[in-house]
Amino acid sequence: MIIAKHKMGEWRLLDSGVDSQQAQKCRRTELSLKDLGKVKKYISLVLRLVVAVAGIAYIAWSLTWTDSLLLPSGYELWDGYTVNAPTEYKVISENASGYEIDVNDLKRELYVPLNSIGKEATDVQYRPGIVTTLKDADYSKLWLGLILIGIMFPIQGIRWWILMKCRGLEVPKLKAVRLTLVGLFFNFCMPGMTGGDVVKAYYAAKGSGRRGVAVMSVVFDRIAGLFGLIILGGVVGLFMLDNELARQITIGIWILIVSITIMGIAYFSQRIRQLLGIKWLMDRMGEENIFARLDHATVAYRHHKGAVASAIAISLPVHLCQVTAVAVAGYALGMQIEWGLMYMVLPVIFLAGSLPISYQGLGVMEGLGFAFLATSDLATNNQVVGMLVLMRIFFVIYAVLSSILVLRGNVHLFPQEEAAEEAS
Repeated sequence: MIIAKHKMGEWRLLDSGVDSQQAQKCRRTELSLKDLGKVKKYISLVLRLVVAVAGIAYIAWSLTWTDSLLLPSGYELWDGYTVNAPTEYKVISENASGYEIDVNDLKRELYVPLNSIGKEATDVQYRPGIVTTLKDADYSKLWLGLILIGIMFPIQGIRWWILMKCRGLEVPKLKAVRLTLVGLFFNFCMPGMTGGDVVKAYYAAKGSGRRGVAVMSVVFDRIAGLFGLIILGGVVGLFMLDNELARQITIGIWILIVSITIMGIAYFSQRIRQLLGIKWLMDRMGEENIFARLDHATVAYRHHKGAVASAIAISLPVHLCQVTAVAVAGYALGMQIEWGLMYMVLPVIFLAGSLPISYQGLGVMEGLGFAFLATSDLATNNQVVGMLVLMRIFFVIYAVLSSILVLRGNVHLFPQEEAAEEAS
């Protein structure tokens, strides 16, 4: 009979007379489990890449790539041809006096004068393609959007610093902001699905001596940010209840807020944890179990309600900057959506984009944008896509600038020399 234990990644036999083949079988089993973990990781990566590619394909299919004119029913062209139903025709060329269009059913090109273009249903409506939409953008508004995005990162760093400080992790504010920017770089400018939060958690934990606390500070920072985002949309929605779409979205947001609040109270309440068996389960796992340690680091935040409330409150100006920047980008492209609806809908779109469904929310955010914002008279699919593309460009610009911090190195929160001395 074989008696073996696993220690430091190796199988060691306690009985010198056991069959070596059994020992090899144990090693093969261990390797098989490791290989299985790698396979699951690669499958997850492939699935997310497939979703991302599908999202990109959906975006490409939804775009109008060429400029066109929508001719209303009954519109009579200069040669006597009358349009029987509202029809969209591709623009072949344009000049100072009008547009030349490709009328496929007549197999020839016709001319539409510029003075017939308007915005009413009875007018000829000009519909620019995605290239024209971006080319004709108001660049002064785009610069404003870029500046607003830049304001977010120092505030995010301070929010994270608050959540670390209340748990006894003494870190300079500047280092927290710097590592926040490093996380942004890895989130946008590196291949794969690792994400900036994982990088932040790694460097925060390294040398801290309290890895569980450091990792949970990153997780709690993300939770506080997302909860603040939901609250922003819910509060704005209360002032737009006369709008049917806004009312429906607001109801959904507040149901989500109440649900999250109830679950949070249940998780942090010692009495409810006992009733649900969570405390029993964590005690059974033991203090050295990674899940038990993370749970302990999470529950500890119930003793720091002020810090948690401050982190959520600080999230509001962060998301105000982001929503305003993205809305301004939309207005730079010619969108006519009212400000209030933007401030309520965009948080919902950002929340969906934060889910690990596809890379940077490709396809997911655009789909919601089409559903909530794309209307014939206020915004087009091209403008919605252009707005979200510009948002990603804003972030990528700061991510590229953050690469300077990565190249300089020494992005640890805690001095590694001191940590090494303490370990020895």
